[in-house]
Amino acid sequence: MIDETTPLREAECGPDTTFQGSNDRSNVDRAFLLITQLGAFLAGADDSFFISTHDHIASSFGQLPLGSWLLTAYNMGYSIGLPMYGRVCDVYGYKRTLLVAYALFSVGCALTGLAGNIWVASTGRAVSGIGAAGMVDLISVILTDMAPPKEVAILRSYLMMVATIGATLGAPLGGILADWIGWRWSSLAQSPVGILCFAVAARRLPSVPKKGDSDERRPDLDIPGLCLLMVTIGSIMILCHTLGESEPQSRLMQISLLVVILISSLLFGLNEKYCTKHPLMPLWLFRTNGIGFVFMGQIFTTFSQFSSIVTLMGFFVRVWNHSTSMSGLFFMIIPVAAVMGSGIYGRLIGRSGKYKKLAIGSLAGGMLSFFLMSLRWPEDPSFWELAYPFFAIFTIYGVLTTQFVGLSASIPKGMNATTTTIYYLSQQFGMMLGFTLTPAVNRKIFTYKLKQKLGTSTQARQTIRSVLKDERFVSSLPGPLQLAVRTCFLQSFRIVPIICLAGLSLVLPIICYLPEWPLE
Repeated sequence: MIDETTPLREAECGPDTTFQGSNDRSNVDRAFLLITQLGAFLAGADDSFFISTHDHIASSFGQLPLGSWLLTAYNMGYSIGLPMYGRVCDVYGYKRTLLVAYALFSVGCALTGLAGNIWVASTGRAVSGIGAAGMVDLISVILTDMAPPKEVAILRSYLMMVATIGATLGAPLGGILADWIGWRWSSLAQSPVGILCFAVAARRLPSVPKKGDSDERRPDLDIPGLCLLMVTIGSIMILCHTLGESEPQSRLMQISLLVVILISSLLFGLNEKYCTKHPLMPLWLFRTNGIGFVFMGQIFTTFSQFSSIVTLMGFFVRVWNHSTSMSGLFFMIIPVAAVMGSGIYGRLIGRSGKYKKLAIGSLAGGMLSFFLMSLRWPEDPSFWELAYPFFAIFTIYGVLTTQFVGLSASIPKGMNATTTTIYYLSQQFGMMLGFTLTPAVNRKIFTYKLKQKLGTSTQARQTIRSVLKDERFVSSLPGPLQLAVRTCFLQSFRIVPIICLAGLSLVLPIICYLPEWPLE
């Protein structure tokens, strides 16, 4: 049975880094194995930690509209690091590359905790994301090479399980720790743990002598491709952030960014097609067995998923006036729904051997959930109506599970590692779009509603600016003004489930078009 936890990635590092030892017994040091699990937990937790705290952190800098950069920067770093580690370890070996990953993660966490403004904090998050990509992806490759075949699946399933647990606990822990010890100490505390992982890996992970001819040509790292991909993704993210602004200089920036995106994406395609023997994204793969449509579906699905998740914290604070820790606890519904969705749909596929009808059914359920949410949540929902986002996430993970199964059955021989990397890159891209585009549109409508409700006097403009910069500023206002701001936010929030519904609607024709591959 294939699902999203099935190991697909092949060992990519060349013969110069192959571990010596028998295939009949494990060469995995127990202390090293334990520390890899800790690193995977950290990487997973740090990814979701800031989902529940990014608005709180941005408010502390007086830059609430820029809060989503704390999320986007991490995912951007992760997206850049993900395709890079396999190539880098070809050149420098497992040990050096893994130590660099641990070091980058530790430095990034420290930089975020010590940041004096949101841009430094976002830079720290990007550095952490690059490190975190290696702490999971590279460890998976190392275990493949160190352990005998019969143990690889078990060890890698443990790794993914621990990373999933970290992602599950990250959001609620983020809210609780932000209220308990503060977000700065919460971020700084991760650095010593990363250093511990570095120290154990430096001592326990063997350094393997190079094999083969020293003059043998090393693999192409495709640095131009990496740079162009980084420029393209970064420009798209900045463009999404500026969509909530209407000043003339913002319009000029948006046009400039569109030009940069078009040029950089064109150059990236030409580079992948003609200029490198080791492309990050082989273009022919996108035309094979509808795999390109699967990647597109992943972008729309994760866009809808994280568009809803990233806006929930603001809803809990502005509408229900909950503390950061209490709001973080509400995020427990998300990992519970995710685990249930993946498990139940995986079991259903295992019993039936079919996945396409399940994919269409789960997609319809997600669309219904967001439709009901668009009707009810702007009317001040009751507690039980948290069932809408719960069921939406449950069904979205059903879509993700079924599509991963279909992708696994259609991958060309020898392309497992590359296809899986692009698959996760497409998810990261969808996440980044959800983190930036939807909050920007929501903020734009919220600002418009506030101007309608409060007027355009000097005092009203000052109040609106303060409300937009600090999510808890509204509690300092008189009762009638608090009610007015709350009403404006409820009215503006309707766009969030509508955007999510539109995203899932784009996935429906893709799933209907793709053939159902036999599962063997």
